[in-house]
Amino acid sequence: DSAKKNESDDSVDGLKKNILSMSTGGNGAAPVVAAPLLRQRLGDACNEIGQILLSESRGVLLPQFSPPNDIRLMMANSGKSIFGMSHVSAIMLASAQFWFLDGLARFTEGKDLRNLALLRCNLCQCCKIRANTNVILPGSSEDPSSLGKKKSNSESYLQEAVDHLVAAHDAMGQRDADPVTWDMVSEELAATLLVLGVRRRQSTLSSSSPEPLILQAMRLTPGAEKAIVEPMERSCAIYESLGTPKASHQAAAAHYQLALYFSKVWTCQRDEARTREKLAAAFEHYGAAHRYFFRHVRGNEATFVVLSLDFSNLYSAVSGEEECLSKALQCCLDTRAAFSFPALPDNAMAPALSATMEQIATLSESIEARVSKLLLSLVKIEKGKKSNLKAAATGPKSLLPSDKYTNMYRKVLGYKMMSRNKQSNEQDEGNRWEDPSSPTFPIFELLETLSEGLA
Repeated sequence: DSAKKNESDDSVDGLKKNILSMSTGGNGAAPVVAAPLLRQRLGDACNEIGQILLSESRGVLLPQFSPPNDIRLMMANSGKSIFGMSHVSAIMLASAQFWFLDGLARFTEGKDLRNLALLRCNLCQCCKIRANTNVILPGSSEDPSSLGKKKSNSESYLQEAVDHLVAAHDAMGQRDADPVTWDMVSEELAATLLVLGVRRRQSTLSSSSPEPLILQAMRLTPGAEKAIVEPMERSCAIYESLGTPKASHQAAAAHYQLALYFSKVWTCQRDEARTREKLAAAFEHYGAAHRYFFRHVRGNEATFVVLSLDFSNLYSAVSGEEECLSKALQCCLDTRAAFSFPALPDNAMAPALSATMEQIATLSESIEARVSKLLLSLVKIEKGKKSNLKAAATGPKSLLPSDKYTNMYRKVLGYKMMSRNKQSNEQDEGNRWEDPSSPTFPIFELLETLSEGLA
């Protein structure tokens, strides 16, 4: 660590000397007006120093980072931490921002649009790291005694990151100036806007708050709602305009986040028109996200299952009638592909994959419980219809409702009995799937059978 730190310090010191030489004409005299090439090299040097500091600021936040011996000794003697590594990172980021801004001024003078955009992206990264650590440095303008301001501190850093990227687009003017750089800035802007919108939603509608969610939602002003929705909608539009596979995936994620917001607030509106508007928006965004992940299940199994459960809950929350409950059931049955994996090589059961399989196994239990609950409600509706028709004693018996949902529910009960018997006979309870080379969960066959019965 010490050798690496010394090497990093030498690099920074060397670059600083070069910058001083270039900015003073090389002999310590008064600054001279730099020629275009010299100005570009000066901007490059500032960028290099900023990147070194940015990299180091990330490194000190890693779990495996070990402070230098003198710092460690000082902390041991005091019996408490003088400062956290997040503060060290924040100081490095402040220094990195200084050098990036200095380089930005040089590239602005030289009208170097590509490097100007890249430096804006680096400044955006500084702001995003500050937003995640949420550290207020001593002597800064933020007031740590203000709880509300401390809460919004990370959001202000994210907004600053957005402003840098918007400024990069404004400087370039149009995509034709440099399509590759423009798209890179667009992708970073979309990602930052999505994080900003989600952060605002989480701080405004917090499930961990002691206050009921409905009261939090009812206090939402139009301005607060716009501050949450607009960044996510802009993010979604940018991703869809890019049209790349990665952007399409992120657009679906943005749709999902918007759906989560509208599904929380649609029941808290003050009039029927706004209730219908928010509910329609929730269905629209859930539908867009569901369509994408349904076509791209592989690699997104857990996301698709959680999304489908949320979509199912929205349908059943709208109405307890057969139409909504059957659509809620269909959402659950659509997840069957997530519980059947292609054949895997012998060495494929790596720890990461094993953790994924355990997660899918847990989600299979959630799907089973959800399907069972929905079918039980549908069986009651089916029996109620049949009882009403029998009581009326009109029409032929062939017009009586079929036992479709009753038969499906019997299959679910049979599956539960089989699972309990299997678990009692298994020696290794951790093995949640039968064949690691072709891990298909038992619930896959159940969902496949129920899908055929529902058709």
